[in-house]
Amino acid sequence: MRTRFLLLLLLAGTSTFFYLSAQQKPAAAAPNAAAARAPAASAAQPQPTAAPQAAQPATSGASTLSEAGRWHFGSDPTVWVMIFIFNLALFVVLERVYVLRKVRGDGSALVQYLTESLHRGDSADRVAAEAAEAKYGLEGRVAAVSLKGWDKGEHAMKEYAESALIAERRRLEKRLVILSTLGNNTPFIGLLGTVLGIMKAFRDLAEMGDSGPAVVMRGISEALIATAMGLAVAIPVVIAYNALSRTVQDKLSQAEEIATLIRAIRLNK
Repeated sequence: MRTRFLLLLLLAGTSTFFYLSAQQKPAAAAPNAAAARAPAASAAQPQPTAAPQAAQPATSGASTLSEAGRWHFGSDPTVWVMIFIFNLALFVVLERVYVLRKVRGDGSALVQYLTESLHRGDSADRVAAEAAEAKYGLEGRVAAVSLKGWDKGEHAMKEYAESALIAERRRLEKRLVILSTLGNNTPFIGLLGTVLGIMKAFRDLAEMGDSGPAVVMRGISEALIATAMGLAVAIPVVIAYNALSRTVQDKLSQAEEIATLIRAIRLNK
């Protein structure tokens, strides 16, 4: 539990660091641009005529257009929601990968051991104790539970195996519903942020009057960041969910095959 908490804290700190770094880059670019324009202006020494004064709005508009294409997070709260979702999804993925690695076992060696021992007539309790060792993983635990009904008949063995499979499925699929929920709903959260941002951009345009489209372009570009982040978070989350779900199904299918093999050997006795 302490390791999981430290991992989540590390992920949150890393994401916050990159977020603050991205926030500081546009602010640092403005003084550099102003410093670069100052020597050129002093060297040219323009005369105070009406032409430069008329060109001032154009320069401001060009500056606004250049700022519109930059990566700004702004104060959109959906960005922080995306960062939290990303950290949560990454934590769940790493935790589930760790759990799946712990239940790995040598399935072929387990099948060989069970076949030879049961055909040889070894005690079911001794075979179950050996199968439950960690080297055989999840399949070994299911086989050990199934062997508890060896002396009670094929139906009892089937019930034992099903109960073990249910318990293992509940353990392996734990927290996968979080990935499914995040993958399905994160794009809509990003879309909500984009809609709110566009509404704000058009409201700013209405307040500025006839200032032209350059005023609203920066607001729209910032609003579209929410949708981009929503897709960037949702796509890998869905891929991870599908991969983990497939791995869980494969593990449970292998365990069920071994339980069926044990029942088949019991019927031939």
